[in-house]
Amino acid sequence: MARKAKSATEDTAGINPGQSISTEERQRMIAEAAYFRAMQRGFNGGSSLDDWLAAEREINRLLPSPQQQKQERAAYDKLRAGVTKVLAEARDTVNAETLKHAFERATAELKKTGEYTAETVGKISTSLRKDMTSAAMKMGPKWEAFSEKSSDLFGVWRDRSNMFLAGAADAMADWLHQAGSKLEQQVYQSGEMVHSGTFECTGCGERVVLNTPAHLPPCAKCRKVDFRRV
Repeated sequence: MARKAKSATEDTAGINPGQSISTEERQRMIAEAAYFRAMQRGFNGGSSLDDWLAAEREINRLLPSPQQQKQERAAYDKLRAGVTKVLAEARDTVNAETLKHAFERATAELKKTGEYTAETVGKISTSLRKDMTSAAMKMGPKWEAFSEKSSDLFGVWRDRSNMFLAGAADAMADWLHQAGSKLEQQVYQSGEMVHSGTFECTGCGERVVLNTPAHLPPCAKCRKVDFRRV
């Protein structure tokens, strides 16, 4: 009987959030993905080496190695703590520059440590920026939904005055406008290091719940890789 090939996303559908896989299993998944690529073009032309390298990149994106996961988790935690620290230092008023400065300062300090590659810092910075954007959009212009559950990174401002929070709402709107963010929740992809929360597949609506920061897995139902935080 002919062997049925699977795409990389089909093969990773059963992986649980935060689950690490063995080197042998990863190699098997790369081989499956390379075979699928060759099959898609009818095994005509192309290069088996190119297929393998492309498949390797695909699997590494969808499922970072245990070592990569550990490194990205540590970098993410440090960047998040850095941003939170700078935000907490804001006392009387905040504006769009306050938010921009918090992110840029924390990122610069993480780079200075020399502990992580530029690629790692770039990846977790992109993910954290999405978290900031999603949190800002959830809370709305009057911050009526400001709570421990919805505030996320901005939880450090929970006990501030109504005047401060009103100014923070305006600052958020300005920051989102300057950043060019669309008025919709940011899309996350499988393999991204994300904070805890609930993510909904943009393909079928299936939800993934992460109780701790982890790498987002592919959708277990439709095998798509794009999600929105809900």
